[in-house]
Amino acid sequence: MRQRRSSPISYPRYLSKNFKVVAIAESFRLEDGESVYVGVRARRDGVVEDVAFAKAKVGGRDGTEAAARILGAVLRRDVSLVMLDGCIVSFYNWIDGEALYTRFQKPVACYVFEEPEGRVEEAVKKLFPDWEERLEAIRRLGPPTLYYTRDGFKIYVRSWGIDPIDAGKAAEACMKFGKMPEPLRIAKIIASGARQFLKIQCTAGQQWSPGGSSS
Repeated sequence: MRQRRSSPISYPRYLSKNFKVVAIAESFRLEDGESVYVGVRARRDGVVEDVAFAKAKVGGRDGTEAAARILGAVLRRDVSLVMLDGCIVSFYNWIDGEALYTRFQKPVACYVFEEPEGRVEEAVKKLFPDWEERLEAIRRLGPPTLYYTRDGFKIYVRSWGIDPIDAGKAAEACMKFGKMPEPLRIAKIIASGARQFLKIQCTAGQQWSPGGSSS
């Protein structure tokens, strides 16, 4: 794994001073069976312009399509970067950043803020009959690059259409509270609240249709 330390922030030309991102995060509990995905379109300082929702199966194979539904709802031409809160999600579901980059023609960066667990292969082989195909998809994500911020935080970065060091700089430029970029932090908060709300609604016998935008 490559290790790179932060240098003075200098952006690729397409990342303007007030660049915009679509940040996608999820919230799930194993017992729910489904994970709630939230995407926010926001400026680097966290000012939110739009929000979209989707669902994917916990332990499923539909994470990429859930992220694609969100991008289809909120992505605009002035968005510079798609930020993902992890690529291996919701009990070994996954989001294929390369597929999103190819489909939407926007740079995609996947961030992990804790040291990645090292027993993924063992767990997948034990838990899933389709483990060979699932592991192949996970391996295609590639190894992360370890990026150090100026404050000493570690970020594990995978990226498509943008150099991982530039992706790390973009994440660092979006930080306001701790080591998570503000748009991703907001997406995670909304996802958690939405999951809890939907659980109450489902308990009451009501249904929800995913994939809609707030606008």
